[in-house]
Amino acid sequence: MQLDCSVLGKDIEITDTSIPVISPYWRLKRNGDWTLLCRYEHEQINYSMLSPLMGATLSLMDGRMTFRHLCLIVQYAHDLESLEKAMEFVTKVIMAANKESDAIVDMKPELEPYIKKMDPLEFVTTTSKWKQQKRPTAPISLNLMFSNECETNCAYCYAHRRYVPESQLLPTKRWKEILWEAKALGMEQVTLSGGDPLFRKDALTLIAELINQEMLFLLSTKCYITEEIAERLVEIGMTKPINQYVREIQLSMDGPDENTADKLAGSPGYYTRAVQSIRNLLERGFNLRVKAVVTPLNSQHIYHWIQQLAGMGVTQISVAAYNRTYHRHNDNLFLNQKDRISIAEQCERARAEFPAIDLRMTGLEKMPAVTTSAIMNPTGTERPGDDKEPDKDLNDKIRRWNERAQCSGGRSSMTITPDGKVVLCDTVPQDETFFVGDVTNKSILEVWNSESLLNFAYPPREKFKGSACYDCKDLEECQSKAGYCFRDSYFNYGTVFGPPPKCPMAQNDGMRME
Repeated sequence: MQLDCSVLGKDIEITDTSIPVISPYWRLKRNGDWTLLCRYEHEQINYSMLSPLMGATLSLMDGRMTFRHLCLIVQYAHDLESLEKAMEFVTKVIMAANKESDAIVDMKPELEPYIKKMDPLEFVTTTSKWKQQKRPTAPISLNLMFSNECETNCAYCYAHRRYVPESQLLPTKRWKEILWEAKALGMEQVTLSGGDPLFRKDALTLIAELINQEMLFLLSTKCYITEEIAERLVEIGMTKPINQYVREIQLSMDGPDENTADKLAGSPGYYTRAVQSIRNLLERGFNLRVKAVVTPLNSQHIYHWIQQLAGMGVTQISVAAYNRTYHRHNDNLFLNQKDRISIAEQCERARAEFPAIDLRMTGLEKMPAVTTSAIMNPTGTERPGDDKEPDKDLNDKIRRWNERAQCSGGRSSMTITPDGKVVLCDTVPQDETFFVGDVTNKSILEVWNSESLLNFAYPPREKFKGSACYDCKDLEECQSKAGYCFRDSYFNYGTVFGPPPKCPMAQNDGMRME
């Protein structure tokens, strides 16, 4: 259910009678001496850090006070010289929170069931303590890998799929303890990856525990959902609301026929199983999304695929361009410009004919440009570039680097693999190079604040000796803020401790990714 939220200062004007409230799609959280404004949604979490004064002010916005009433309290609490000054300050707080988001909205009766009441005293801290803290004292979310295995063998699979004998899998009891600890640490969202979460024998028991702990998550699977499994998912609560959401199941089917879908899934009969899975889920009212990874093998069949799904009653569909997968890659799966134009036209036609369908497209913009005149890829062959001016290319690269998204590994999240080993990204090899801890006999907090994890997420300069990072004057700032993609460094240049291809200091632009 999509709530109607009017963003203050954007959708509507802030007036004396406005009732500011933190949107149900955002959470105000205390993490150590930090106050965080966190997005509340199925996908990987994003957050911003707030000053103590801003955090304490936002904690008052629980939908019970008008803007004027709120400003009177803020004037008294912060000893401001006049009501006008308080109004000016509170307006700045709202506008700052809404600068790049939609966090502060105007209260409406239909929002009441989803508004979180807060104790402002919980967010009071001193500026000195706030500045001393360098990172979250506990992860804000977790990436959970119940299994590395899967029923399919997809041509585009991104997972390492390290074999873990059943005897070495993290026991059900220990997984439950981890989920209890996560809840106690204030987590409300987790990500499930793998392998396929449903492949593990006790997967439904673990998913039931996630639901019992009121965790929000997306269940992505290619396992065959029989009528029995669908009924069991209903029983454990997958179709029940959690706040304003109903947890989503995402099932992949990469084409409208056996020839296409079975080939990309690497599994004979997959198309038939997927169709039956979709029917079993739809008949029981699941919040279902069907996804396809688009390659030249299925790029000409997207409209017919959407048409088929619409006929079955599917209302949420995603198409995503194939990206390089480090553990299993084939250049023949990259889309060319002709493919992309065709896909766009097919999706445009589908949107016109099936307006009720929520159709999402990912990575299907125009062909990405190469930013140097000639780049040596790891195979030693030249990759031709375009005719851009080198200075402009460099400036563009610097701008994109400065605007990059934060690496979540060790900064807001960590990944627990099926046997309890911890890595900071679910697409890196699961081996000693990348292991930073083990929750088999250590708590989430012990691993999160361990020397091993900190030295990987925030490597000291000495680790970069021999790379461009070692002599870079911006290394500390780079590490303290967004971090860098150690995965891309490793797969492109063979070292974890060096600039990734997107860094302006990188030796070249690396391998083609999309």
